[in-house]
Amino acid sequence: HTAAILPQTRHTSSSHRRRAATRRTTISMLRASRLRSLARDISFAGVAGGSADFVCQRLESGLAVLPPDEAAPSYDCRRSFAFSTFTGLYIGGVCTPLYSLYPRIAASLFRSPSPNVSGAVATLCDNFVHVPFLYLPAFYLGTGALRGESSAEMADGLRRNWAMSVASCLSFWLP
Repeated sequence: HTAAILPQTRHTSSSHRRRAATRRTTISMLRASRLRSLARDISFAGVAGGSADFVCQRLESGLAVLPPDEAAPSYDCRRSFAFSTFTGLYIGGVCTPLYSLYPRIAASLFRSPSPNVSGAVATLCDNFVHVPFLYLPAFYLGTGALRGESSAEMADGLRRNWAMSVASCLSFWLP
């Protein structure tokens, strides 16, 4: 009777090891897939941000009203580097997991929120919490640091631009 149990125990142990190995492989593949997705999102957002800044700089230099003896400003590579790096890391890296919290917040506030209620909660969270208190400080401090500004310059830039930036975001994103 004991002999009949031993082979089954070995088989179970072997089966357990195979399942554990499969689980580890699956977890490894999922992590690799998430890392590839993260790298893709950061790269895409960085290229989009850099492209947007390039267009803005070209428009700014073309629209500038300058005295006849003054040349148009040259392209600011450091500004583009700061903007594309920040945009890639924040939009491509921070926003995806942050935005995945919004439906959970809606579900914690309302038993079974409709898509419209979930959308309203996401809009309120984004416009009245995320943008003013996380995104804008990170933007002004992050791009300032990447452009080589001092702490005082970064803080001053945030202080000078925060209210107008919040108002601009609210007027753009709220219906």
